[in-house]
Amino acid sequence: MHFALYPNVSRDPDLKYTLRLIDAIESNGGTAWISTHGLEQFQYGNLQWGIPDKTDFVVSLGGDGTFLSSMGVPGLEQVPRIGVNLGSVGFLQEILPEEIETKVSDLFSGNFQIIQRAMFCAECYDLAGKVHARAQALNDVILNRGVSSNIIKVDLYINDSKVEMIPGDGVIVATATGSTAYSLSCGGPIVHPGLDIMLITPICPHTLHNRSYITDRNSTVRLQLVEHSRTATVSVDGRVIVPLQWGGYVDIYLSDKFLPYIIFGEDNFYETLPIKIQKRGISQ
Repeated sequence: MHFALYPNVSRDPDLKYTLRLIDAIESNGGTAWISTHGLEQFQYGNLQWGIPDKTDFVVSLGGDGTFLSSMGVPGLEQVPRIGVNLGSVGFLQEILPEEIETKVSDLFSGNFQIIQRAMFCAECYDLAGKVHARAQALNDVILNRGVSSNIIKVDLYINDSKVEMIPGDGVIVATATGSTAYSLSCGGPIVHPGLDIMLITPICPHTLHNRSYITDRNSTVRLQLVEHSRTATVSVDGRVIVPLQWGGYVDIYLSDKFLPYIIFGEDNFYETLPIKIQKRGISQ
């Protein structure tokens, strides 16, 4: 079996956990490849650099941000994926550091299941109605005010129907997987990651109400920067950043592609949720 590893060197500076993972893979007869650049100074065993012709699993090592960044590696978008949690929360990471050897053995023995996580397509349009950026997201698409201290005004449309104009810091559109990320900190609901829905949550709205919207797979959500608002920024999973001028807009809809996400044992989302929430913000 071929494993593409995506380590975050800031979380694993001496590659202690990465090398443990490599040892576990090789002891089971597999081959580990490093899919990130800048780590070539670490020479170890039969480690391969780059991406194999056939990849069986992608394993990220870091926090949730590392997991999301690993999805930007070309050629690995639809490969079954899992992460080793070296962060403080790890909603997307299934493997704890002390479980590396055991979970690698489970991968080789087939003692796991793959669930399909919904993903977004986001298309950014300019004032002339032309697409100038397109990207996919697992967690969320965010239209925000960027570095400016001024509020922006965003027109929210669902299926071509204007819902409201939202003045404030911006708007988050999240998948069910992304419900426990930025959307949660802005007052959005917690949703089981297996649901095929879209969440829309304002960021610090300058209004007398603050409500999230939930819509289904067949919907298209449009966030349009109201005329004369300041320049804003579209963030796709925090890894693709696109500037947006007033009058421009971003369309967000659920993709026909899903992320093959690996879990071990039964779904324990609600069991681990309180533990992960309590750990948020605690450094390790």
